[in-house]
Amino acid sequence: MIVTLALLFITAGFLLVPEGRAYACSCVESNAQEKLKTSTSVFTGKVVKRGGMQIFSPDRLRAYTFEVDTAWKGVSSKRMTVMGNDAGSESCGIQLEKNQSYLIFAYQNKMDDKLHTNLCSGNVSIDQAGDALKLLGAGKVVSQDDFEKTDQGRSWSFYLIIYGGVILLLVLVSGWIWRRKKRA
Repeated sequence: MIVTLALLFITAGFLLVPEGRAYACSCVESNAQEKLKTSTSVFTGKVVKRGGMQIFSPDRLRAYTFEVDTAWKGVSSKRMTVMGNDAGSESCGIQLEKNQSYLIFAYQNKMDDKLHTNLCSGNVSIDQAGDALKLLGAGKVVSQDDFEKTDQGRSWSFYLIIYGGVILLLVLVSGWIWRRKKRA
């Protein structure tokens, strides 16, 4: 009786499980317009920096810095950094090559407040993005002038020198006044 029951469960298991391969990463099919709605940031750009993999991250994250060409949504600067899962495709990982251009769909990760992407996001190399680009329509060509320059292009070292000089001048004047009062 037990052997017959076991064979029945095994046979039922074979009948219920569909034939074919099972993948650990399965993505929901959607077109570029749907991905535009669900993504935080959508743009085309060239990978200008491929950061090192974060070894201690369970997701095997790698930072990719893009020089943005065209934007549809959520672009805050000419250079955007997106974290990518660098694991294999079976883990929804994605590897992007330096000096290659891509259409990127990224989402805001609530854990680290950074942009992230993966295999299921819909990213494609620019030479394979023709249909997706048609669905997205005309984006905005991005230039550095599009972003407000709050510091007129000056670096932190400029301000350090100016403020340091002012503080040094105040110390010297205070010392000179103190010495004059002491002599009097």
